[in-house]
Amino acid sequence: MSYWVCAVARNACTYIPRTLESLLAQSLSPKRLIVVDDGSKDGTGRILGQYQREYPNSIQILSLPDRGYDIRRVQHNINLAWAAASESNVKTDFFVVTGDDCSYPEDYTKLLVSRMLRDPKIAVASGTPSGQLHGALDRLPSGSGRMIRCDFWKRIGGKYPVRAGGETWLTYKAMELGLKVPVYQDLAFQHLRPQGSLHQFADWGASMHNLGYHPLFVIGRLVKNLIKRNMGLEGSVNMIRGYLQGALGSSDFYFGPFENSLRKFISGEQRKRMTRTITSRLRISL
Repeated sequence: MSYWVCAVARNACTYIPRTLESLLAQSLSPKRLIVVDDGSKDGTGRILGQYQREYPNSIQILSLPDRGYDIRRVQHNINLAWAAASESNVKTDFFVVTGDDCSYPEDYTKLLVSRMLRDPKIAVASGTPSGQLHGALDRLPSGSGRMIRCDFWKRIGGKYPVRAGGETWLTYKAMELGLKVPVYQDLAFQHLRPQGSLHQFADWGASMHNLGYHPLFVIGRLVKNLIKRNMGLEGSVNMIRGYLQGALGSSDFYFGPFENSLRKFISGEQRKRMTRTITSRLRISL
């Protein structure tokens, strides 16, 4: 029943104390808390230094130079944290990925661990952030709050591919291998800043292209977001622009497609899902 936490942070002095306090207060304590500070300029580094001095055996800080905001570095920074944990000989069954703006209830990790221990087929799991779009692309574990089984992580190479859709790639890889990726509605946590406020969903469309989403699924997602105003008009425009950018081709590796076998698997799963939805609605209407 052991895990460590990877937290990625940038310019989060308003939020990072609550994030760290909620993780340190977990009823099942993390074996290590590794925070990657991505060139913060607002005092985040100073706050992290204070916590590291207060908890020298629990908190490890990786400080990177400021290269401006870039959402694609999140996956790179998670890989850095994993490498640091390996170098420090941190051996656990699971690890948790979080952003710098989350507050977790004290039993969050304990409940996730207990459920994953009961079912060894669960590779990735998470709770649900209150009122946010967590896993909105597919209702899969993504973003903050994910707990990942270390054996599964090693099985797929031990690192994220640094390209749009990497987080969802992880969960679909698990599904392709016949493993489970539940999102637990009864495990709620709080995002302290609105989701998408930094990147305005600029890479969501590119993610859908890279992963081989079925075109009808993409259109349905766009229409649903516009009707419910989940992202706002700017977010929706950014999403479809990212999808078209990938579809039209790009020399940037970040906008390149994943392996064909996985893309076919994802498209097939989405066709099944759309068929089930249409069949169910026809039965109700009849």
